[in-house]
Amino acid sequence: MTVFPNISPLKKNMYKKTVNGFVPNSVIVPLKQDVNADCKWLVKPGDKVSEGQIIAVSDKNNGIFSSVYSPIPGIVTGIESCVCPDGRTCEGMRIQLSGSFSFLGKNKKPADVRSCTGTMIFESINEKGIINTFVTNEPVLLAEDIQRAAAEKKPVMAVRLFDEDPSRLTDSLITQFFFENVFSGSLLVAKAMNAAGIIFVADRDFELPELPEQKIPVLCLKTNAQKYPSGYKEEIIRLVQKNSREEWTASISKKSLFTDSSTMLETYRAFSFDMPVIDRYVHISGDCIPASGLIKVSIGTTLQNLAEQCGSLIKNPKAIIVNGLVSGVSAGTLTAPVTKYVKSVVFLPAMKTPDQRQSECIRCGNCHRVCPKELSPDIIFRNLKNRTEKKDDVFMQSAFLCDNCGLCNASCPARLPLCHVIYRKKSAPVSALPLSEKKAVVQTEELHQKKGASDV
Repeated sequence: MTVFPNISPLKKNMYKKTVNGFVPNSVIVPLKQDVNADCKWLVKPGDKVSEGQIIAVSDKNNGIFSSVYSPIPGIVTGIESCVCPDGRTCEGMRIQLSGSFSFLGKNKKPADVRSCTGTMIFESINEKGIINTFVTNEPVLLAEDIQRAAAEKKPVMAVRLFDEDPSRLTDSLITQFFFENVFSGSLLVAKAMNAAGIIFVADRDFELPELPEQKIPVLCLKTNAQKYPSGYKEEIIRLVQKNSREEWTASISKKSLFTDSSTMLETYRAFSFDMPVIDRYVHISGDCIPASGLIKVSIGTTLQNLAEQCGSLIKNPKAIIVNGLVSGVSAGTLTAPVTKYVKSVVFLPAMKTPDQRQSECIRCGNCHRVCPKELSPDIIFRNLKNRTEKKDDVFMQSAFLCDNCGLCNASCPARLPLCHVIYRKKSAPVSALPLSEKKAVVQTEELHQKKGASDV
């Protein structure tokens, strides 16, 4: 594992509270905000929309559908091309602020959830457009993940209470400020999927709140978040296998539900206040702005607006990193809007931005040595990039074991986008692969699980 000494504890202590960001005069709301979304607009330019009104929806797939809501009240002024923080381009709806708010500034009493059934909770999660941000570069609908995990014989859910990227503090701060709500949201999801129990994984000691609706086994485990990676599925599974003596935790696997503090807070807010996902907490920092903090901002707020909320740019950013310096991505423009999967934004000046010019692989072996899965990222990369050469099936198949931790990228002196290219291969649907690769995916996964069990 790679150690990042003291990066998280020092910064966490800087923050004493969260801040509500100001509402921009206009927002640009992307049509596509999860990996499987294929939404269609329900409103058109010239229409008046209210805060929290559904403005786009996808067709249902096994009862699951994507939905997009207006984050502010106003008038739809147009539909335009929108560059998202992860670099994808899709249609975006421009909404000009106008009218009164339905949720912002309203002091609503949370609903009594004790009499609610699991079906009611699941339908609310599905309807409100909640995204599971456990893996920020692969945001999926929470309802889809719940449905998949609930199909297991003894479904288990794991909630990560810290950030898997040591340069990001969003989930850690949400746990610090809103843990009772995170805990309540976790109980709601557990009821929706009829979970055998909930595993909370934290980077420090904490006490669980006592809530009357709790009727499910809960396990709390502590890990060292300064060792990277420590917050991905594989590491959590090993932590549970090594430290738990509870019988119900024995069924944890990659098919279990893995989620985070941000998603559980969204679930609590959605169900308790009948509120769709129209805003989110974003950790904003960097040497190009005079202040930093955890700010609640409307979906569709541009990165330029975020900088202005922290005192405006005092230096021109050479790079804008979204969702962490280790595993995040570089946003290409300040006009990119905040989406449901944005957790953090860092504005970096030129002196803090490494040279990004790529060169040829020098066969140094750094990526081999740092890979926690003992893969060969450089060989996989060459096989994927050199389409004219005969591909080595063994290395191509091993790409599906990648956890997207980004250590290969960070260690590469040639600055090759190893992790990103491997991710493209991994994200291809298994159904679209040749039969030999389908079988290999299953075989390599089984071998790796056996190895993980033997290491415990």
